[in-house]
Amino acid sequence: MKKFLLAAAIIVLLLFIVDKTILKDKGVVEQAGQMEKYDKIEDPEELPVGLEKGNRAPDFELIDIEGNPVKLSDFRGKAVLLNFWATWCPPCRAEMPHMEKLYKKYKDEKFDIVAVNLTNTEKNSGDAKKFVEELGLTFTIPMDEKGVAGAEYEVLAYPTSYFIDSDGVIRGKVLGALNEEYMEKEIRKLP
Repeated sequence: MKKFLLAAAIIVLLLFIVDKTILKDKGVVEQAGQMEKYDKIEDPEELPVGLEKGNRAPDFELIDIEGNPVKLSDFRGKAVLLNFWATWCPPCRAEMPHMEKLYKKYKDEKFDIVAVNLTNTEKNSGDAKKFVEELGLTFTIPMDEKGVAGAEYEVLAYPTSYFIDSDGVIRGKVLGALNEEYMEKEIRKLP
């Protein structure tokens, strides 16, 4: 009996190793982790507005890089990755191509990215526009010229990201750069 249990344990371990190394993102372990979704909240309007997970995200209105007014509440009905960034921030630069790739992949599935440039921290007013053109970014980029949204969201680290569900409820917050795998996992979990 002990030999049978030992053999079974070795087989399970080998299957796990194959799953994680050879199959990688197509393996059973990874697929199981990606299937979990946040539960839809019954009465999201009853939740308090705040910055904690489970709070409704504070609304703001800014002018985007094209000169159009943008409110966070305009995106209700869509899952949103709300990102605060600046051009002088190397981790911000590193994560932007991943954000663009995922935006293109999920934009037709009721998902959007709102990447607030903390314009009040930039050296020159045109830096953000050059940065956006250089990287070919196509998602919404509001300009926080007076630091109002950055202060409202208590941004102390660059970048700072919030994962917000289609009802405007914060489901996750991350300080620092995100890799593509983590971003996609969180996006797929948003109802």
